[in-house]
Amino acid sequence: MNNIQKCVQDLVIEHGSAEPKHICDNMGIIILSLELPERVNGFTMKNHGRWFIVLNNMLDDDRKRFTTAHELGHVVMHGCTNAVNLSCNTYFCTSKYEREADMFAAYLLLTAEYDRCAECDALTIQQASQIARIPGEKVDELFF
Repeated sequence: MNNIQKCVQDLVIEHGSAEPKHICDNMGIIILSLELPERVNGFTMKNHGRWFIVLNNMLDDDRKRFTTAHELGHVVMHGCTNAVNLSCNTYFCTSKYEREADMFAAYLLLTAEYDRCAECDALTIQQASQIARIPGEKVDELFF
């Protein structure tokens, strides 16, 4: 088990659920759906000590769920790291954070569906990702 899987496992145990929205509600993270540029799925921000996840209101429900899980990954794993500042003012590679957040989201969503699926052990990664409603391009990037 890698660090991201362990982080997801601990979070699911702590909150009794693998549903991103449920975990966000338990953690006091406010989820907003707003008009954003088409290329922006969402982002996290902290204001006056409170976390917000802002989603593009044009995303379909499955993409909003994945993006919520991805942004939750940033909150849990990267905390107050300011990726915009890092990418604009340093040579630090922020794509590492994005990949970690994608992995977090994939593990979380697969965990959410695993309990509902009696045959999950026999599924391929593609089949499991379809059941968990993980975007196909993310599955290819993360697992192949």
